[in-house]
Amino acid sequence: MFLRQRLRERLKKARETAQMTQIEVARYFDWSPSKVIRIENGKIAVSVADTRGLVARYGLEAEEAQELVELAKSARRPSWYAAYKEIMTPALEIFVAYEEVARVVRNYERNVVPGLLQTEEYARALLKGLQDNGDHRTLELRVDLRMQRQRILVDNEAEFFFILDEAVLRRMIGGEAVMRQQFEALLRMNEKPNVTILYVPFSVGVYPSFRRPYQLFEIEPSGGDLIVYLESPAGETLISERDASPKVVEPTDYLDAFSRIEESDDSKPITEEALFGTPAVGSANP
Repeated sequence: MFLRQRLRERLKKARETAQMTQIEVARYFDWSPSKVIRIENGKIAVSVADTRGLVARYGLEAEEAQELVELAKSARRPSWYAAYKEIMTPALEIFVAYEEVARVVRNYERNVVPGLLQTEEYARALLKGLQDNGDHRTLELRVDLRMQRQRILVDNEAEFFFILDEAVLRRMIGGEAVMRQQFEALLRMNEKPNVTILYVPFSVGVYPSFRRPYQLFEIEPSGGDLIVYLESPAGETLISERDASPKVVEPTDYLDAFSRIEESDDSKPITEEALFGTPAVGSANP
């Protein structure tokens, strides 16, 4: 869905750069005017052949033209998470698509370890506790989906920043053995060059936007869209900076809150001492 959206946005921009109207494009290809309109508003998918014709007509450079053709091919292929469609809400499906293509991901959590950092045992204990019924198949699909999502931490070139409230570290989920495994996983993950994990101690008290977990997707490092994903008992919400209403909190407001915490002395690095309550091995005695 996201790839289709990016394709239509870039085709529309290319048409406008070429200073052509939708009517002119339709006449050139002997299409109905409604076809161009539906392609650009996402009502219909654009074929690879039509994409080739459009980029040629718009006079795009060879490299950009080929990039859009490849984007059209990718947009028509089933996503890897199509196998999990029965357990995914529409908002979650879009969320996973954004997560796949984001260049920077920022995640604040106040109650539980973020999904991208959870061990399989922690995820299973958490999701089982949240599940309304005892459907084992649904539970295992949800756990597997969460584990599959974590491939982006290795496969993608994106950067990941996590801020956790101390409650995340103190809430016992799955028992002591599960928590120990989870803490060890956090320490390993924090060693990755593209991953930063911080936490905010209880002693800080109130800090910006601490009442609600959120995830921010920066699609391109400069000039791209910024999307915030909000999850609550009432449901999931995705807000794009391009489409945000003045009546709601905008993604940039969450970005500002995240940056203020990240850059302040309130946030602390994840360490063995913070997680296990003992000095790190090899550290000097006080």
